[in-house]
Amino acid sequence: MIDLVDKKANQEAFSLMEQAKERFPEKRDRLGHWIASLYVLEGKHQEALAELQDVIEHGLWWNPEILSTDPDLSTLKPYAEFNTILIECKRMYEAEKESAHAYYSTLGNNEAETVLFPLHWKGSNIDDFSKQWSDPKIMRDYFMGFPQSSQLFSYQCYSWDDLTTAMNDVKKTYQTFTQQHHLSEKVHIMAGASQGGNIATQMSLRADVEEFHDFIAIVPAFDLKSLKETLTNQRDPHARGCIITGDQDPYYETVLEAVQLFQTYQIPCKLIVKEGMGHVFPADFPDVLDEAVRYVTD
Repeated sequence: MIDLVDKKANQEAFSLMEQAKERFPEKRDRLGHWIASLYVLEGKHQEALAELQDVIEHGLWWNPEILSTDPDLSTLKPYAEFNTILIECKRMYEAEKESAHAYYSTLGNNEAETVLFPLHWKGSNIDDFSKQWSDPKIMRDYFMGFPQSSQLFSYQCYSWDDLTTAMNDVKKTYQTFTQQHHLSEKVHIMAGASQGGNIATQMSLRADVEEFHDFIAIVPAFDLKSLKETLTNQRDPHARGCIITGDQDPYYETVLEAVQLFQTYQIPCKLIVKEGMGHVFPADFPDVLDEAVRYVTD
């Protein structure tokens, strides 16, 4: 859609989004948001409001902050209908938030010797995230547990925003995962993407987190201040990791600073940079994952 809008092919973009709503009804919130933004771009405010309302009527919603802070929708703020949508979103968000809890799902070969525990991105869930690990090669070589955060971000989307809550969720689900599947004798590696990559790294670096030492961070969104505090005050001397990122990732410079920190504090860490890649998984992820696993378990 972005490519079409850049080419001024708005009608083709609208058509594409309508097709997407038929194919991915469970993603109607994201698609509706994009369609509303496109209507605003054309100055069609009533159509934009109607699109947002249609999402609500289909039982989907947004974290109200997503809509209220989006500059693309700022011209809708004077409309009473927009405020009504925000109020309804807040009601649905708060109701869903009360029942949100941490749990996990599994994927892969439970006879494999290497166990991965990957943490999802911010704004994702384990159903969507685990699909990015479902390549037959990965499924054959690894047994994986995917923890879902208890921190609700938006409709069917979760985050690891609060570090203490995130660590508690990961520890709780990991303990259940390892006990239920009798994994104590296997090789265990913490992993994660974006915000999940940051949490996986933080926990592996902490001496007071005995469960994890090795980490694989995919396009991590590092919190440098928190990383430095951990390395200064709680460094696990056995920690070892690998970072997979792209030179077009918005967090690339932060990753380079983090690698310098690891060198300063003598944390072995391999950096794999994919040229031209942004904030996504690499196209050859199964092979890159194998390279990362070999390094952290060497």
